[in-house]
Amino acid sequence: MPKEPSALLVVEKGIPDLRVFPLEQQVCLLGASSSADVFIDNSYVSRMHAQIVEEAEGHRIRDLDSKNGTFVNGTRVASGGQVLVSGDRIELAEGQVVLRFQLRGVTISHPATPAVAHVEIVVDSRSREVWVRGERLVPPVSRKEFDILSLLYERLGEACSKDEIAVAGWPERTGGEVGDQEIEQSIRRIRLRIELEPSKPEYIINVRGYGYKLQLA
Repeated sequence: MPKEPSALLVVEKGIPDLRVFPLEQQVCLLGASSSADVFIDNSYVSRMHAQIVEEAEGHRIRDLDSKNGTFVNGTRVASGGQVLVSGDRIELAEGQVVLRFQLRGVTISHPATPAVAHVEIVVDSRSREVWVRGERLVPPVSRKEFDILSLLYERLGEACSKDEIAVAGWPERTGGEVGDQEIEQSIRRIRLRIELEPSKPEYIINVRGYGYKLQLA
């Protein structure tokens, strides 16, 4: 059975087709080269921009003599690199790309940066994986539940109607109705997987008479 990655990168800005990247290998190359582990299509990012290496003391990020620099929490990475801690904000090319470093099983708390809260839950549409507080959900949620959660995640903070949820979760029912009870049961199963207290949900909130919304406070 493959070893679970000990850390991951959460994309906050600059890589539209990627939301989370598990650090599964010892060396992870970031850059505009097609051979990079994390490919970044941005003219301000160097071909071999930076790398993250797993060492005995933890994960160290190094800038690879990039033109526009690599920054951690607003400070440019020095020649010797810098060991990352969970919650560190990584910027490439002066903020063109923003990543969040997170250790598995560690809830990020960094009040100086409001966007940190958004990594409590990550829904990766590319791999169809859900990460909750740094842990990948195993076993994964069902197809229907993933599609519903993905809709709520894409519309983060916005109310999604029951009709919209029905289309996302039951696309095979063209012209057919989806009952409120079916939607409620699916929402209940999702809450069981992601909420600390499913009976007192903090993430998936009822919008009375309309539907539901996902909030990450």
